[in-house]
Amino acid sequence: MKAVDTNILARFMLGDDPLQSPIARDLVKAGVFVPLTVLLELGWLLQSRYGFERTHLAASLLDLFDVPGIVLDDDGAVRNAVAAYAKGGDFADHIHLVAAKGVEAFLTFDRRVAANDAAGIGVEVVGW
Repeated sequence: MKAVDTNILARFMLGDDPLQSPIARDLVKAGVFVPLTVLLELGWLLQSRYGFERTHLAASLLDLFDVPGIVLDDDGAVRNAVAAYAKGGDFADHIHLVAAKGVEAFLTFDRRVAANDAAGIGVEVVGW
C-alpha cells in the first residue's frame, strides 16, 4: 500500500481540478494510507484556504474516512479526534494526541488540551 500526500486527498475531496481530481480518485480507489501528518495538514488546508467551518470540516473528514480504499493509522482514535474537534476542541491538538499513543503522558502548558483528551492517553498540564 502507498501513502498519499495532502494534495492528493484535497483533489479527491474537492474535485476541483479537471486533470488531477480523476487521478486522485483512481489512487484512492486503489487503496491508500493516510499518515497522521497528512491528515493534520489536510485539516489546516481545508480550514485556512478553502474556508471549511468546523462542522463542515469534521463531517467531510468523517465522510473521507468511510471511503473504501482509505486506510488510517488507528482509525477509531482518529474518528474520536475528529468528533472531539467537532465539539469545540483544536484539530491539531487532537491529532497530536492520536500520534502520541503509547506514551506515558502528553505534556503541555495548554489546559484546553487536557480538557479535550479524546485519545484518552493522559494529558498533563505542567507549569501551573
